[in-house]
Amino acid sequence: MKFLAPRSVAFLLMVGMVGQGQSAEAPAKKNLRAFYALNCVVCHGTDGSARAADGSKLKGQDFTNTKDMKGMTDEKMTKAILKGLFFGKRMPAFKDQLSEAEAREMVRQVLRKAEKGKPVYSETP
Repeated sequence: MKFLAPRSVAFLLMVGMVGQGQSAEAPAKKNLRAFYALNCVVCHGTDGSARAADGSKLKGQDFTNTKDMKGMTDEKMTKAILKGLFFGKRMPAFKDQLSEAEAREMVRQVLRKAEKGKPVYSETP
């Protein structure tokens, strides 16, 4: 019976992990709610309603209004996040900070789940 050298075994295990979508040093997953708090709150509000704490209207899209959001596809929203709106003057492009997959995840897991009166991001889990 022939045994593999320890280095060969380690190599095979590493190749097997990469083949399953894992790597020896997987990048840390970006906290998209924290990203929202740092980059989006000024126009879209803490709860995504595009309202300030005093109730005044902000400049952004209201993610909590189901009527307004009905015509917004995930693809359109992802593109707006990555490319910005009106040449980056109305809304900046975030293509240098987020990958396409992260922008899509932002739409699905953060923006689509925004609820009026509930902050998108808070310090406590």
